[in-house]
Amino acid sequence: MNSILTLPALFYICIAIYSFSLIINALRKLRVYKQADYLLVILHGLFLLITLLLFGTELSWWKFLDQGIRLHLPWYGMLMFSGVFYALTLAVFKTENPGWIWFVGSILIVVIAALADARSLFPGDLIWGSRGEGYSYSTLSIVILALGWGILVILSSIHLLKEYRVTEKAVVKQRAIYWTAALILYLGSSVLYRLDHYLLGSLLLLFTIIILNFLVLTYRLPDLKLLTFKAAGFSLTGIVIILLYALGFLILEKYFLGFSWYKPVYNGAFFFLIALIFFFPVHRLVQAILQKLTTKERSRNQEIRSYSKTLSSILDIDLLSKVTIELICETLEVNKGTLFLVDRIEPEKDPPNWRLRAVQGTTVTLPDLDFLPASSPITKVLAEEKRPLTQSELEFIPKFQTVPENIVAWINALEVEALVPIHTEDEWIGLFALSQKRSGASFSDDEIELLSSLADQTSVALQNARLVESLTKIDSQLRRVKASKNTALDKIERIKKSASDIISIKAHELRSPLTVVSGYSQLLANDTELMKDEYYAELIKGILSGSDRLQNIIENMISTASITPSNLKIGTRPLSLYTIVDNICRDLQGQVQARKITLSHDNLGEIPAVYGDSEALKKVFEILINYAMTHTPSGGKITITGRFIPPRSDILKWEGAEIIVCDTGIGIDSEAKDRFFQEHRNPFVADFSLLDEIADGEERPGEQLAIARSIIEAHNGRVWVERMEKDTEHLPGSEFHVVLPLEQQSNITQPDRG
Repeated sequence: MNSILTLPALFYICIAIYSFSLIINALRKLRVYKQADYLLVILHGLFLLITLLLFGTELSWWKFLDQGIRLHLPWYGMLMFSGVFYALTLAVFKTENPGWIWFVGSILIVVIAALADARSLFPGDLIWGSRGEGYSYSTLSIVILALGWGILVILSSIHLLKEYRVTEKAVVKQRAIYWTAALILYLGSSVLYRLDHYLLGSLLLLFTIIILNFLVLTYRLPDLKLLTFKAAGFSLTGIVIILLYALGFLILEKYFLGFSWYKPVYNGAFFFLIALIFFFPVHRLVQAILQKLTTKERSRNQEIRSYSKTLSSILDIDLLSKVTIELICETLEVNKGTLFLVDRIEPEKDPPNWRLRAVQGTTVTLPDLDFLPASSPITKVLAEEKRPLTQSELEFIPKFQTVPENIVAWINALEVEALVPIHTEDEWIGLFALSQKRSGASFSDDEIELLSSLADQTSVALQNARLVESLTKIDSQLRRVKASKNTALDKIERIKKSASDIISIKAHELRSPLTVVSGYSQLLANDTELMKDEYYAELIKGILSGSDRLQNIIENMISTASITPSNLKIGTRPLSLYTIVDNICRDLQGQVQARKITLSHDNLGEIPAVYGDSEALKKVFEILINYAMTHTPSGGKITITGRFIPPRSDILKWEGAEIIVCDTGIGIDSEAKDRFFQEHRNPFVADFSLLDEIADGEERPGEQLAIARSIIEAHNGRVWVERMEKDTEHLPGSEFHVVLPLEQQSNITQPDRG
C-alpha cells in the first residue's frame, strides 16, 4: 500500500475536509420539512465517499478488491449520486411522492453492476474486454452502470424542463435555472470521470455540490442579472489586471534585462504585489463604468427615493395607493400591486388578530383578508419582525407550509412576489402586495431594502390619509345624525304644535258649559231665601269657588298654549323695570298687609332701560312675586333687587339688567333642580307637582312659571332659580333671577345655566 502523499491526494484531502464541513452544516440546518434536507445530507455523504474512494485509489488502497470492482468504484458512487440527485430534484420542486425509491433503485443497480464485475452473475471465463495493464473486466457492468446513470440523468432533465415550462412562478423558474446549471456541471464531471480525469471531474462535482447546497438551504436566490453584473465586474477587473501585469513585465524586460542585478522573478513578484494592491480600486472603477451603462435601473431607484418625499402631502387613500403602486410598478418593472389597509380585530387582545382591506385606485384590486391570526408565521414576520416577506420564503421555508387554508387561498389569489409591511412607530397600518417583475426575476436585496425604505416613508402619509378617512366618516355620521335629529325635532315641533292646538281648542270648548254652570251658580247665589239656609249656602259657595278656579285654569291653558318664544309677539320699545315692578307692588299692597309680609324693591331706578313688551314683562314679574308670596308665610319678607350686567359675561353676551326676586319662604327641594323649568316650550308636559307648595284653595303656579319663561326667552333673556333647599322650619327661601338685554337681539344664543 502506497503511503506517499501526491499532489492529487492532497487535493482529495482538502475536498474531503470541505465536504465533511458541508455535511455538518446541512445537519445543523435540518428543518421541519426534512425530506430534501436529508437527501442533501446523503448527497454530501456520497460526495465524501467518492472523494475517499479516489483518495484510496491514488494511494493504491483497494488492491485487495476484484479488478473490475476496483476499476468501477468511482462509477458506483456516481450512479448513487444520480439517484439521490433525481430524488432531491423531486423533493425540492415539491412533486408528490418524491420517492426514496430512486435512491434505493440506484443502490440496487450498483449491486448488480458490482456482482457483474465480480463475475458472480456469469461464472466462468466470460471475458468481454481487456486493458493494457493485463487484467480483464466485464463490459456488462459498464452497460448496467451507463444505462442506470443515463436514465436517472434524463429523468432529472425532463422534470426540470417540465417545471420550468409549467410553472408561472418566477421564483420556481429561477430555481430551475440554477438547478439546470448544477445538472450541467454534474454531467461534465461524469464525462471527465469516464475519461479518467478524476481530478478535474472532482472539481466540477465540488461546484455541483456547492450549488445544490445553496439551492436547498437558501430560500431567496440572487437575481441572475445581478450575478451577471458582478461576474462581469470581476472578469473585466481580472482582464485589466492581467493586461497591466503583462504590459509592466514586458516594459521592465525591455529596459532592464541587460543589468546584472535584474532577475525576472523579481519582476514577477513586483507586479504581483502591484496587482494585489490595485485590484480593488480597479474593481471599483470597473463597477462604476458598468453602472453608468445601466443607469436606467439606478436612476429609477433614485427617482423612488426623491418622489417618496412628496407622499406626505397626499391625504386621499385612493390617490396615495395609486401613486405609490404605479411608481413601484413602473420603476421596478412590476406587473401589478395593491395597497392594503391593516386593521386590528379585537384591539384589546394582545397580540391582536388582523384584517386586511384592499384599497381602490391601484393597478389591480386584490381580495381582502378578513382574518389573519396573531399566531400565523406570516403575522410574526409582517407585524412583529416588521420586514418584507418574499414568495421564495413562502415557497421554501417549512414554517410557512402550516398556515391556515384561508391565508393559503388569499396568497394564491395574490400571485405576489413580495409583501412589504408599512409600520408607524408602534402600529402595523398597511401592506404593499407586489407581483413578480416583468423579467421574471426575483427582487434583489437592494430592491427589498428600497421597498422597505419606501414603506417607511409612506407610513406618515398613510397614517394621515387614514386619519382623514376616519374624520370624513365621523363627519358623515354626524351629518346623518344631525339630519335625523332635525327630522325628529321637526316632528316634535309638529306634535307640540298639534298638542297646543288641541289644548287651545278643548279649552275653548270647556268655556261654554263652564259659563252655564257659572251663570246658574250666580242665580242661586242671588236668591236671598235660598242663601238663608246655611247648608245650601255652603254648597252654592263651593260651586262658585270651583267654577271660578276652573275658569282661571282654562284661561291659563289658553295663554300657555299660545305663548312660546317662537310665536310670541313682543314689542320692542325701551321701558323702565322700576316702573313695572313698582306698579305691581302697589297693586299687591292690600294682600301684603293682610298677610303681614314685607315687600320691598331696591336700586331698580339705577338700572338702564331695557327693550321689551311692558305688558308681557309685567305678567312675568306678577307671576314671580305671586309665587314668592304664596311660598312665604306671614311675617316673611320679599325683596326685589337689580344690577347692571356687563357684556361678554358668563350670564349674557350683551349688556343687560338682572332682576332678583328673593323671599324667606319654605324654599324648593334640591332634587327638583334638574327638572325645574325642564319643559319650557311645552309647559303642559312639565312636572307641575314640584311647585305644589301653596296654601289650600290657591291655584297651582306651574303653568304660570312656564309662561314666564316663554316670555323671557322671547325677549332673548334668561330666567332661573337658585337657593334650592326646602325646609319648612328654618325657611331658607327661594331666589328667582331674570336677565334681560338692554338692546334688542335677533336670535337666542345665550349660554345655558344650570
